[in-house]
Amino acid sequence: MRVNAKTLPAIAAYAREGRVVVFDTETTGCSPHDEICQIAAAEYLRGQLSRTLSLYICPTCPMNPWAEAVHGLSMEFLADNGIAPPEAMRRFFDFVGRDVLLVAHNATFDLRMLNNECTKFGLLYAPEGLETCDSLALARKMRPDLESHALAKLIEALGIDGVNSHDALDDALACAGVFFKLLPDPGTL
Repeated sequence: MRVNAKTLPAIAAYAREGRVVVFDTETTGCSPHDEICQIAAAEYLRGQLSRTLSLYICPTCPMNPWAEAVHGLSMEFLADNGIAPPEAMRRFFDFVGRDVLLVAHNATFDLRMLNNECTKFGLLYAPEGLETCDSLALARKMRPDLESHALAKLIEALGIDGVNSHDALDDALACAGVFFKLLPDPGTL
């Protein structure tokens, strides 16, 4: 769902009264042949954290050296600690479920990586009642005064507890803090 004046009340209502899952991925790179090597999510019910998920995935493609330098996940670590991509996607999709607002920072990238993973491994995920929200777009809408809308800069500017460590779970929790902090008060909509 695009973040604009018409959709903001629906986004805020989901956050207050419904189920929100904030997620993040770490990848082997950014090209269409790259894969997800860590995926994590945090579920919020009526704005309260209820559970988390973090999975390491053993990719079937090589790791870009610059990607490993960012997140620190080596192919050796993933071979020892990761699970197969189809199993990881199944667990993630089971966690997300249906009737949910799915949030990510720069959601276009993470959703594209999910779609690539599904295509590559012949998976289908088309739940009922799934809406998406990009916290980057939300930050640009709600805080146009900020010089940067990068997750690390938002954490600092908004006084959020959390880190942008490039660990998918840390980043999902930090993204959730930013998302909930940026939502307008119900009385202002």
